[in-house]
Amino acid sequence: MRIGIITQWYDPEGGSAVVPGIISRSLVALGHEVHVLTGFPNYPSGRLSPGYRLRPYRFEMMNGVSVHRVPLVPSHDRSALGRAANYLSFAASAAARLDLLRKVDVWLVYSSPATVTLPAMVARWLHGRPYVILMEDLWPDTLAESDYVRPGRRTDLIVRWLNRFCDAAHRGASSVAVIAPGMADILSSRGVPRDKLSVVYNWVDERLFRPRTPDPRLAAALGLEGFVVMYAGSMGNLQGLDVAVDALEHLADIPDLTLVFAGSGVEERRLRESAARYAPGRVVFLGQQPVERMVELMPLGDVQLISLRDQPLLRSIMPSKVQSTLACGRPIVAALAGDAARLVDESGAGFVAPPGDPYALADAIRRMYELGAEKREELGRGGRQFYLERLSERVGSVALAMHLEKAVRGRVPAAG
Repeated sequence: MRIGIITQWYDPEGGSAVVPGIISRSLVALGHEVHVLTGFPNYPSGRLSPGYRLRPYRFEMMNGVSVHRVPLVPSHDRSALGRAANYLSFAASAAARLDLLRKVDVWLVYSSPATVTLPAMVARWLHGRPYVILMEDLWPDTLAESDYVRPGRRTDLIVRWLNRFCDAAHRGASSVAVIAPGMADILSSRGVPRDKLSVVYNWVDERLFRPRTPDPRLAAALGLEGFVVMYAGSMGNLQGLDVAVDALEHLADIPDLTLVFAGSGVEERRLRESAARYAPGRVVFLGQQPVERMVELMPLGDVQLISLRDQPLLRSIMPSKVQSTLACGRPIVAALAGDAARLVDESGAGFVAPPGDPYALADAIRRMYELGAEKREELGRGGRQFYLERLSERVGSVALAMHLEKAVRGRVPAAG
């Protein structure tokens, strides 16, 4: 097939923006011709990446993928106006490229934000090109629960408009794939037919995220000795990482336990202050790390920590850290609820505690400590096997390709 992917985010953007590139390369590996319609890279800084300047159009060939870039308003600050300009400008620019929209057999929409579906809706209406939605976030829920907008009549109006837009997008889609079962349940309750919904878990870049032998020289250079509980990733408000620092108070009888944070985010400063006050000498902060360095650090932890606050919306998402940790074959202690907690529990890779409960998290850490190194590594290997069988590139890319092939077979006629 000639597959088009519409995504506002694409390489060389980092963080969660790497996922569309992983998907694109996987579909190329299956033998498909892939065209990506995207914007000029500006995530997460809100400034254009080095080597780029805004132009009406730019073409690149990247790892076998044809990348078509259209202009947008660069922004990634806390301004609601700036975010709206960023989202809407890309949707309008992409929808205006009618020459590109008719070139492929089917479109895959990487739906985050929801407005990115607009070009696919235009392609279906004008050219009869079907589209499949891969939903990464629930909209308008994500917007309504963010701190970018304030409650009020204007926000209510925006949310109602987005609800109508999302309903229309779902009706027009050949199928809707979601990354967690809870998302499918919510969409079904909103009227999306069950036979149109399926769960396709995100996978990771398996060239990077794989089991590695720990480097003792690196561990010594960083002062990582004894029993190491490591959190590697974003340190934002949603992660609720204060529970890990609080749990140390209940683990004073394990003197060689060290909590390590590898990463950065808006909560880093507060966590540093809390650690210095309540757990002096027991917490190490390694700061922001490139992904290549992060995967070298992960095996230095005897166990990996995954944490997410317990909020209704967060119970129906799947943080990518679950897949990356399982793919690396590392044992897990998790402060999670909902779909992510069930998946960790089902994988058998570790222990789950309720979010925000330092007593329960301390108990999970203690249980992992008492298992011993050999048993912990066995848990990690089991988690790796679970990833390969249920969450891997082989599983996910084939599932997406099947959805796209089905959409092509049921292709609708163009308008007029």
